[in-house]
Amino acid sequence: MRSRAGVALPGSATPREARELAAAAEAAGAEAVWVLDVRREPYLVSAAALDATREVEVGVNVAVAFARSPALTATAAWDLAGDSGGRFILGLGSQVGGVLEARYAVTADRPAPRMRDYVRAVRACFDAYEHGRGYYEGEFYRLRLPVFQPGADRDHPRPPVYVAAVNPLMTRVAGEVADGLAAHPFTTLDYIQQVLRPNLARGAREAGREIPALLLQLVVTADREAAVRQMTAYCVPAYRAVLDHAGLGDVADEVFAATGRGDRAAARRLVDERVIDRLGVVIARSPDELAAGVAPWRAVADRLSLSVPWYGLDHDAQTATFHYLVELLAAT
Repeated sequence: MRSRAGVALPGSATPREARELAAAAEAAGAEAVWVLDVRREPYLVSAAALDATREVEVGVNVAVAFARSPALTATAAWDLAGDSGGRFILGLGSQVGGVLEARYAVTADRPAPRMRDYVRAVRACFDAYEHGRGYYEGEFYRLRLPVFQPGADRDHPRPPVYVAAVNPLMTRVAGEVADGLAAHPFTTLDYIQQVLRPNLARGAREAGREIPALLLQLVVTADREAAVRQMTAYCVPAYRAVLDHAGLGDVADEVFAATGRGDRAAARRLVDERVIDRLGVVIARSPDELAAGVAPWRAVADRLSLSVPWYGLDHDAQTATFHYLVELLAAT
């Protein structure tokens, strides 16, 4: 476990704002700066964060993979890694199917095997960029000309690839092909220990490779109501395995029913009373509370990223909460 936690920039931060916020995070002692893909173009924001920092890693946690071709993703990651001297981390996520279609007008079946092929296609592009030529043909993706303009990038740093997962199958895929697992804050301590880590190890073992690192994102705020809003937004059928594992399947049914009839207040009340204290949330009003809230999660993760709520908070509120988080981090 790294001694310090990283920090995720607010989801609404523009590239211009990301420069200031990333520099502040590095000055506060963050071990990495992470970029979300919930509002802005994450690779542009990452470029700004890399330009404003000097030593910390900067990564997307995570970019929606299937909304972009593997070649576009690989090109962005390759150039960000090269220009930063190897400080960029490429994080990829499948996104919930309904959101993928509603946000990007894209559908993607069989997300776990598709992600496996996607990562392999991205790595094949890296090979092609390094050697000046290449080819890839997989189950879902075929790249006949990944290098359009001839030329090889010799001695170029390769960005590590992290894969986001909540459910066991995608976690095994991360073990097979990724350098890291990007674990979601909608999780519990037991779920990480009893579901994520065993499946991550299984995937790595079956592929004959070392177990990837586990990066865990935690939501940090002094406002419990903001945390409840965020976690209620994450309480979707695709993630119900976390609640089922915790013996909260009945609560999941009630939350889904309340959301379905448009009673968001009832859904939030259920999450507040029955769920949130089990999830990756830290309510911190002081540096000591931050340290105490983070401590149990340190035991189950290799890296931590501290993020602020983005759902239901306007831009100014997200930015103010981020500055508050950075102040707490600097004082721990």
